[in-house]
Amino acid sequence: MSGILLFVSALAIFIVVAINVDKKPRRIMQEGNLLESKMVYRDGEKLYVEKVGFKDWHAGIHSYYLISDRLAEGQTIVEQRWSYDDFCNVTIRLEDYTYILIRQVNVVALVRSFRSIPIDEFDRIAIPLIM
Repeated sequence: MSGILLFVSALAIFIVVAINVDKKPRRIMQEGNLLESKMVYRDGEKLYVEKVGFKDWHAGIHSYYLISDRLAEGQTIVEQRWSYDDFCNVTIRLEDYTYILIRQVNVVALVRSFRSIPIDEFDRIAIPLIM
């Protein structure tokens, strides 16, 4: 009997650990239609990638600024970089993590780290994931 109990306990622990290991965060961008949501490991960093789509460019740009404001709200910004070359994009380093938010016409893409990474290093790792 104790052997069966031990087996069932071990199986239950294994299932709980398997469910919680690499569980991706809840959806971060609540606006738009979710197109992609995944965990990625690159250059020794664990990153979360999320893309949402909108019906047109106007809804995309409006939501982009709402999302950008919400992500940094109440956080201490350590470093930031805005770029308006081809798309609207911003990379922000907070005390706990770094993220890049890019708007590509009617799609908004986000890459978020799980630790604070300097912007130059983060952009090198993250931009290829969403461009």
